[in-house]
Amino acid sequence: MDFTVGQKLGTVTEPPCNDVGAQDEGEESPGSVNAYRVEGVSPEAAIAVGATPDEAVFVASYVGDELPPEVQKLIDAS
Repeated sequence: MDFTVGQKLGTVTEPPCNDVGAQDEGEESPGSVNAYRVEGVSPEAAIAVGATPDEAVFVASYVGDELPPEVQKLIDAS
């Protein structure tokens, strides 16, 4: 999906990775990562998260079965 990273909003807490299911083996601590505005989308619907704007990935925030309309618009335009 194509999106444009906007201004830095601050930092967010990034949960530790648990992709192998080993809950008791040397649990990692959460880290901090930069949060950026996604152009054309309210930060309440989605942000970009990464160490730098070039490394940022799109993260949508919603409840329910449907994406926010502005997020769906970005997907449809890609």
